[in-house]
Amino acid sequence: MEQKKRFYKYFYNILILFCGLIGLWLFLSHMLHFSFPDYFYANNPEIKFYFGTNVVSMWADLSFFTYHTLIFFSIWCILYSISCLFTCKKLHGFLTNIYVLSFVFTNYIFTVVLYTFFELTSSNITFGLYANVPMAYHNFGTNIITHYIYFIFALIIFLKVKATKNTNKFANFFPLIYLTVYYIIVKIAGEFAYIIEWYPYVIFDATSFGKLFNITNYTLCVILLICTLIFISIVYMILYTSCIKFKTKKSNIDK
Repeated sequence: MEQKKRFYKYFYNILILFCGLIGLWLFLSHMLHFSFPDYFYANNPEIKFYFGTNVVSMWADLSFFTYHTLIFFSIWCILYSISCLFTCKKLHGFLTNIYVLSFVFTNYIFTVVLYTFFELTSSNITFGLYANVPMAYHNFGTNIITHYIYFIFALIIFLKVKATKNTNKFANFFPLIYLTVYYIIVKIAGEFAYIIEWYPYVIFDATSFGKLFNITNYTLCVILLICTLIFISIVYMILYTSCIKFKTKKSNIDK
C-alpha cells in the first residue's frame, strides 16, 4: 500500500513536470515559428499603428500578458516537481507559499477572463485564427490550449496543493509592482522597438481606447484609460486577496 502511494506521488509529480515543459514548449514554439507577415504590410502599405495580432517581431510575443501567465505557471510546475522528486525543502516551501500560489493562479483567472472578454467584444472574433494558413491554425490551437486547457490544470493544482505561509509585507504589493512594470515596458517597446507602433491590447493606446466609446477628445481618452487601468488593478488585487483568503482557509493556515 505504501509502495503504491509512493508510485502515485511519483507519477503525479512527473505529470506536473511534463505540464510545465509542454507549457514552455508551447510558448517557445509559438515565438520561434513567427514569420514576418509581408502580406499584411503589402495590403496595408500606409499602416503606422496596429494592436492585437503580432505583426512586428517574434520578441513581441513577450508583450502578451497571456504568455507571462503561461511562463510563470510552467516554471512553477517544473520547479515544484523538482522540489518534490528531489526533496528540496526550501524550494518547495517557496513554491507552496500562499502568496506565490495565489499570484500564479490569479494571473490565470485574469488572463482567461480578459482574453475571452476582448475576443468576444472585438469587431473580428478569431481566437487567434487570423487567416486560412497553417500558422494561423497553429496560433489558434496554442491559444485554446494556453488559455483554457492550461487554466484547468492551474485550477486543479491551486485547489490540490497545500499552501504554506511565510509572512512578507512585500508580497502584498508585488502584483501591483509587476503590473506597473509590465505596462511601462510594453508601452515603451510598442512605441519604439518595432517597425510600426504596435501593442498587444487596446488598453496601451489612449486614442484607440477612447474610440471604443466614441470619444475623440484626447484628454478625455487619457482620463478614461487611467480610470480603466485603476479599475483593472483593483479587480486584480481583489482576485489576488480572495485567492489568499481561500487558500488560508483551505490549508488551515493561521491568519
